[in-house]
Parts: sequence; structure tokens; C-alpha cells
Amino acid sequence: MKFEKIFKDELDHCYAIMRLTHDDHDFIVVASEENKPCYAYDLNHNYARTTVWPDVGGTMTMVQIPGTLNFLATQRFYPGFNSATCRIVKETFNGTDWDQTIVGDFPYVHRFDIIPKYDGSGYWYVGCSIANSKKDVDDWTDPGKIWVGEYNDATESVDGLRALGFRLTKNHGYKRMNGYSLITGVQGIFKLVPPTAEQDWQLTQLSDIETSDIFSADVNQDGQDEYLTIEGFHGPYLRISDHNFSTLSRSAADTPFGHAIWGGRLDNRDYFIFGWRAGKQNLELITSDQLDAQLIDEQVGPSNVTVYEKNDQTYLLSANREANQVAVYAIHFE
Repeated sequence: MKFEKIFKDELDHCYAIMRLTHDDHDFIVVASEENKPCYAYDLNHNYARTTVWPDVGGTMTMVQIPGTLNFLATQRFYPGFNSATCRIVKETFNGTDWDQTIVGDFPYVHRFDIIPKYDGSGYWYVGCSIANSKKDVDDWTDPGKIWVGEYNDATESVDGLRALGFRLTKNHGYKRMNGYSLITGVQGIFKLVPPTAEQDWQLTQLSDIETSDIFSADVNQDGQDEYLTIEGFHGPYLRISDHNFSTLSRSAADTPFGHAIWGGRLDNRDYFIFGWRAGKQNLELITSDQLDAQLIDEQVGPSNVTVYEKNDQTYLLSANREANQVAVYAIHFE
């Protein structure tokens, strides 16, 4: 498998990424975690760039509103993790670019999601705060919370917002799965199931190993998904576990500031993609449950990555944060 960098653009501290497609429109969106822009690149017109917003930034998460080219995003998650003024905005596509409205203030919310309700009546909101309050960037004495509610797109608001009875320290990871979400922190990995007609939100602990980020894929082709986890807040370890969270392999402490993570099918089998932001700052393809890897790019320090397809060609989008570079790689299967 070969990775060919076919597009790059400069964006200071690029961080959050998203594929945004609906009807005949098709974009990739990349936002900075500093007081810098958010850009949308038109995949139908040779990556023509539109500025979604010119500044404010501080964006950790972006979520598409299903069936539209509209999306929600965090802003003002700075300085560092001392983000008391963090907010969520809605970006509404007007046919040319996006109009912004403010959904509300969500202090310290690092990851969030809107999940379609089982009966199709709207969306659940999940927000994971990295802390509840802070005296300074390094203060972790007041752990974060898992916030839940209902997102009302008509009023552009979150209704019935409340915190679950659990405090989560240093949340970094969130992954929407099929019918539930995985949430990570110092206390480990948790499964969050949205309400049904019979029960309220259900939170279950799956692992007690401190975890920064998580993704799943059947990397060893045994018919069951494995989990790739970045262990410790921002690394420095990588771990692959089986579907019961029993360890299959664990790296040495050689991936400092582990951050970018993805898993899924490339050509005819599953792989993981991983990158870290310190040391070698490599972007790698993980090819086995023993953490065998192929180099994709080096000294780029990726923050987030995702894979998408367009016109029967597979691409990798990477926010190469430490290089201040938005990058798209064409993936060639051999």
C-alpha cells in the first residue's frame, strides 16, 4: 500500500477534521485549535477553499447534522485545557458558505456528539468536559463530567442538560459506535448507551486502564473487532486489545503525545492509522495486532486523521498539526 500526498495547505495548529457531504456538495472541513480559521475544501472543485470562520477557533470537535451541510463545532477551547469559555456554535450552509449562530456556552467540553434518537424524533446530546473547573492549565483536582440532554435543531439549543453521576478525569477520547458511545479518561474506557422507552442513560466500565483515545477494527481478520488505544493522557503507549479488552500487544513508551487515530477497511481488509505529535511525529499504518507498522509520513505531528472515498479512490485526510499543514494522501492499493 502506498500513500501519495496530493494536496496540502497551510493552517496554523490545524486540529479538528470532518468529511461533510450532502446531495451534490462535498467538502472536507479543517479547523484550528488556536485563534485561527476553519476552512472547507470543495472536493468537487479541486480543493477550492472557503473560510467557514476567520478566527476564534479553539475547535476540538465538529459534528455534521444528518441530512444537511450544517454542522456543530466547539470553539474557544483555549488556552491549553483551561477552557472555561468554551462554546458550541452551529454553522448553517447558505449555498455559498456558512452562517454562524451560537448554541451556548459549554465550559471545558472537549468532545461532544449528537446521536439520532431510536424513534427518529430528534437527537440526544452528549458532551464530555475535560474538567469541571481549573485554577490553571495543570490543575486536575476538579474532574470533568459527562453531560447529556437533547439537541433541538429547530431552536438551535440543548434542552434538559444534566450531568451523569460520574466524574471523569482528563477525558480525551470519544467514539460513536453502533447504538452506543465509547468514552475514555484516566479511569479507563466506558460504554454509554442512550435512553430507550424502558431505561435512562446507561454507563458501563469496560476497562480500568488510563486511556486517551480509542478506535476499533478487525486488524487481525479473526471476525471480531480489536481496539487500538492510546494509553496515558496523550500517550506515550499504544495498546491493541481483543473484543473483551484483553491485551494482545503493547508498545514501549516510544509514541509521545499519541493523538491521531483511525480504524477501518482499506481495500480488502481492516487496518489502523495512528500518529503522534512529539518525538518522531510520525504518521503510520498499523498492519497487525502486534503493532507492526508502515510509515506514511514523518515529522508532521498529526492531530486527527480520517479516511474517505471519492470517485472510487480512497484518501487519507490528516491535520498535520505540528507542521501547520492540512494534507490529503491518495491511497494506492497494490
